[in-house]
Amino acid sequence: SLSKSSRLPSHSATTVPLAPPPLRLRTCFVAPSQRFPLVTMRGRTAPDSYILAEEQVKTFHTDGCVTLPNVLTEQEVSEIEEVFVRFLNREIHVPGKDFCDMSKPFGVPFEEWSIVNCMLPTKYHPEFRNNIFERITANIIKQIHPSIEMVKDYDQLLNKRPGKKDAVFAWHQDMGYWPGPKALGVEETSTCTFSLAIDDSTEENGCLRYIPGSGMARTLRQHAPLAGSRDEGHALTIEVDESQGDVVTLAPCLRGSVTVHDEFVVHGSGGNMSPDRQRRTYVLAYRPKAVVEAERKLGFTHSHNDEVNWDTFNDGEDRKKNDIHQ
Repeated sequence: SLSKSSRLPSHSATTVPLAPPPLRLRTCFVAPSQRFPLVTMRGRTAPDSYILAEEQVKTFHTDGCVTLPNVLTEQEVSEIEEVFVRFLNREIHVPGKDFCDMSKPFGVPFEEWSIVNCMLPTKYHPEFRNNIFERITANIIKQIHPSIEMVKDYDQLLNKRPGKKDAVFAWHQDMGYWPGPKALGVEETSTCTFSLAIDDSTEENGCLRYIPGSGMARTLRQHAPLAGSRDEGHALTIEVDESQGDVVTLAPCLRGSVTVHDEFVVHGSGGNMSPDRQRRTYVLAYRPKAVVEAERKLGFTHSHNDEVNWDTFNDGEDRKKNDIHQ
């Protein structure tokens, strides 16, 4: 009989040697502390989503203003810009005082304007509603105020014309323009005003400037009309005193990026010193739903054509120009 070894195929045989047994893979659990740190996705993560870092949210709540880079793509900004230009060229009609110069009294000829202001563009051009800027900011607002139902209050288009040194937004707090808690019957007035840079915004062409932390106390400084009265011009102004601790900070913003500020931070902007560059900005503000509903009941829509304005509301706050000089 054949021995056991003689039964095995020789290497010279035509049969294929047996394959080694398959590897047995074992799944191991790795404790969280042993894993590589997870990379948190931030910025533009989806078509209608922009994720904030925790530090950005904190900066907004402490300083009253934060800059968010690269919120919109070049293509998205270009599409918005097309509509913007139609407003600036008066191809889309905006009635009355809602198309004005924010730096001069009403009635100044269009050719002499320094800050072209168009209030409520989506009211006068409904096709502009639900654009990408509205959709993205609706996502961001939930991260800044997750416990408050925030809704769109108003929108606005602004253009500082080149070489207009007087294209100055006087120092102010946004709450100085609006009815206060006593008039509204609502205590929570939190506001996020998003300003999209259509052009690079720099110190030269009059970028946003603000006083970090100036709104933390949530109190209103004394405001006065920049013109003789609110009927002569819409703008308000307050005093800023660096000797009393006001620290002026610039907020330059590249095209497609966004600044966000609250309703009490003291802010403004300088004139456009550039001989050939505009500074165009698309503004969109969100406020608590209860505030917006209360404003509308008062007849306040943020239109400059409203019958009510800053001088109309008697909030018990000492804000009128004649009170300031007493």
